[in-house]
Amino acid sequence: MGMPDYPLNPAYGTGVYRRRIRLKQGEGYVHGALEDTNHGFEVRVFHEAGVVTAIEPQAHRVPYTSCPGALERIKAFVGVDIHSSLKELNRYQPPSSNCTHLLDLTVMTIRQAATDEAVRQWDIAITDQTDEADSIATVTCNGEEVFRWQARDLQLTAPDDLAGKPFYLGFGKWASKHFPEEKLEAAFILQKGYFVSIARRFDMNKLAGEPALAQKDGMYGACYTYTSPAIEHGVRTENTMLDFTDCEEQLLQFR
Repeated sequence: MGMPDYPLNPAYGTGVYRRRIRLKQGEGYVHGALEDTNHGFEVRVFHEAGVVTAIEPQAHRVPYTSCPGALERIKAFVGVDIHSSLKELNRYQPPSSNCTHLLDLTVMTIRQAATDEAVRQWDIAITDQTDEADSIATVTCNGEEVFRWQARDLQLTAPDDLAGKPFYLGFGKWASKHFPEEKLEAAFILQKGYFVSIARRFDMNKLAGEPALAQKDGMYGACYTYTSPAIEHGVRTENTMLDFTDCEEQLLQFR
């Protein structure tokens, strides 16, 4: 993937991309929340007798003015069995008609409804890649580290058994065969965090007002905003990129 010709982030090389996802059981519903450098979402998934009965999504911080249009699309999960497998849920809705991050959050929230676990929290941290050091990518679940990998230019470099494998396009194909079901979700969570972390290289706040159509050649069909008709009217929002390098406690406060 070629890097876009965007204004560079002068702080890149000294920071950490962070993403936090928290899933919390309520009475007849599960509350899901996700926040990272570029996004902030919440969703409530209501369920009864093992079936999703209602979904209430909310967008706090999004990169394009068109992104909130995807909120209604996520309600198509109403009626699904909360015991559906990760693979079944991921195939239920096409990514091109949804917000990728809200879609992932909703799938995780539905899966949480089928457990007895009161709270599950995922924390992803990706250190900036430099000339001297690869990115260190870690994911923890309820404070316990699941994976610690190293990567450079969209390719894993460590541990040894993963070195050389793609960390972007092609990741799902090999990861689905390599990891057991109980580790596969964490692998995808880390991979998606790593991909979003690439945006830290750039000063995205200087791109406010850029039309989504400017990315049509490389991104068309990737998500709701990059698909017609949203791509024709979406523009980048202002001041939506935050740096949580030294203040991870502020994640999920949606300031």
